[in-house]
Amino acid sequence: TNWLFAMEEDQVQARADILRSESERAPAPVLCGAARAAALTAEHQHIADAVSAEARRRYCGVPAGVMAKLTPWPCYLVLEAHSQVVAGTNYFLKVRVSADGEPLECVQLRVFVSLFGDPPALAALRKGAAAAGALSYFAEEEGERST
Repeated sequence: TNWLFAMEEDQVQARADILRSESERAPAPVLCGAARAAALTAEHQHIADAVSAEARRRYCGVPAGVMAKLTPWPCYLVLEAHSQVVAGTNYFLKVRVSADGEPLECVQLRVFVSLFGDPPALAALRKGAAAAGALSYFAEEEGERST
């Protein structure tokens, strides 16, 4: 027999295991298409936390150059996340901002994380009825402030 095709039983099993694991692996994210995160991670919450002050400022309608003391949200918890690979990564995050026991209120954030280690940047925010819906791509600020 040809030595190239003669494989030991353990080699055959190892090859089969590798092929099986490759077929079970989650598909790669679609470039330039937003893909839902399989599970929320601490990274998603960390990214949301990094832009929470800017999100609160935009939510309240305070212009960027104006000094203002803003109270934090009673709750700030990521409920859902999608990501989009571009020249960096856009994260679409649905964040709960209402306290336990109150009606559910959410904001949706689009956060850009560059490839060069820059801090996460809030690109857009949805609030009100627009944020209560399904998480999807959005380009500009959307929604009205809920009361």
